[in-house]
Amino acid sequence: MSGGVKARHGVYLLLGLCCTLAAGPVQAFDEEAASSALQVARRKLTRTAEEVPLGQYPKSSEPDGTWLLVPADNRVGWTQGFFPGELWLIYDQSREPDWRTLAETWTRPLEVQQYNTETHDLGFKFMPSYGLAYELTNDDYYRQVLLRAAGSLASRYNPRVGIISCCDWNPDWHLPMVSDTMMNLELLLWASRNGGQPGWRDMALNHALRTLADIVRPDGSTYHVVDYDPDTGAQLFRGTFQGYSDTSTWARGHAWVIYGFTMVYRYTRDPRMLEAAQRVTDYYLGRLPEDTVPNWDLDAPIPQKDSSTAAAVASALLELSNYVPDADKKAVYWNAALRMLDALSSPAYLDTEDTSPGILLHAVGHLPAGQEVDVSLIYGDYYFLEAIRRFQRSGIWSSQPGFAAGTRTLGSGNTGVQVAEFDVMPRAQTLDGVIGHADSSARVTSRSEFALSLRLSPAGVFDAYDGTRYAATNAVPYEANAIYHVRILADLPAGRYSVWIKPPSGPEVLLADRFAFRSSAPVTDDLGQLTLKSTAAGEFWVVGHTLRPAPGARPAE
Repeated sequence: MSGGVKARHGVYLLLGLCCTLAAGPVQAFDEEAASSALQVARRKLTRTAEEVPLGQYPKSSEPDGTWLLVPADNRVGWTQGFFPGELWLIYDQSREPDWRTLAETWTRPLEVQQYNTETHDLGFKFMPSYGLAYELTNDDYYRQVLLRAAGSLASRYNPRVGIISCCDWNPDWHLPMVSDTMMNLELLLWASRNGGQPGWRDMALNHALRTLADIVRPDGSTYHVVDYDPDTGAQLFRGTFQGYSDTSTWARGHAWVIYGFTMVYRYTRDPRMLEAAQRVTDYYLGRLPEDTVPNWDLDAPIPQKDSSTAAAVASALLELSNYVPDADKKAVYWNAALRMLDALSSPAYLDTEDTSPGILLHAVGHLPAGQEVDVSLIYGDYYFLEAIRRFQRSGIWSSQPGFAAGTRTLGSGNTGVQVAEFDVMPRAQTLDGVIGHADSSARVTSRSEFALSLRLSPAGVFDAYDGTRYAATNAVPYEANAIYHVRILADLPAGRYSVWIKPPSGPEVLLADRFAFRSSAPVTDDLGQLTLKSTAAGEFWVVGHTLRPAPGARPAE
């Protein structure tokens, strides 16, 4: 995503957050909550890797605090890829070599599944494990396994009906299509772009279109299963397997469809997929309880929360919000995802007390069969971590009371004359917050390390540091929950900078005209660190921060 597009997306999201905040007090998932959740995840995953034998993969929590395990070579099982996927996500977040070693160790035993033609679930098995492995290492071994697995999945395609048959284990089904398969289409779509057969893309899109036609009801609700005559394509059955009834909407099956249509749109840019993703999402959001964690079936009178559904939908909506063109709907989806993550990271669902081997509590696998009810589920944990990853990559940063917690590394290559741009939203009417840039070598422990300082002052105005004091060429007042665009021209060789601020309405205002760098700051050769410092966490947000050289810019005199 380019800086400009990223900034515009951030504006839409902040507008939505602004509207939400104006409507009344809410909780909002932020960097601090993400960091806390990741600490829990690291502890849980470390323990699981130590206690579970290699070649066995966690699926769901047991009453005695252990995992129900599935062997690597179980051909019908569908959950083996999620634990290595979690390890890859933690490695991506931390870049610590030990996590990569763990992830590789738990990924490679799954190569035994690459020729498995007995199930549609190869996407679940391979994309979190081998897919992330290839993304993060570029090791061609992982790509080759993925291509062979995609070929196995493609063998289940029925060209007459245009679907991937889900499975062979139910003698009552003839050519079954289930909502879950939408998730497995990514293996075909990815492979068609990375050395596989181009026709695999068509298979995936045809299946998604058949899902839209036959699984999605006119009101946006969904069936779970459609069974066809393999020769004529006639529908033999339409209903559920894991839901409450044939006319209800099984919550996690609906999550698979929300996520699946969004993902297929990412690969194909087919507008029918984007419309479908919005239709099923809008239905889902209209059926949620106050805490945004749904009942296991959206129509069932039997109350039982399913955190795994909320995790998958939160991750999907963070992606879907990137694609919808309408600013209001973009904000609705983003805000809904944050509310879901906020709920899942609360003590009600995040297992901070280690009562379970999993990360999230209160998930449901198969309630009608009495299986995995009110447990931790490995795939719920995976999609929770994936959602956190997507949140952290969104570019919305929250101010912090501590310098270390509020500091972002920008790299040492931002030298010469640089342009920094971002949006800032104060969340209080008056506060004492600073947006400071420092050299990459600086040890940021106080404001004195900031060569450039933009302040949200206690007087309710923006100002900037000019050598030895805060000042403003032209004062710019700020208001809570309003969005201000900031542009900074920093001439590092000259030790001077200028700041322009554009309020929500009106023209851009020159706030600081060639101000001197802070005299007490260390030598500043690059803009290598950004710190968002406030008295309390989350007093202001910054989104879409970008740095770029200013070609042809005249140095400050």
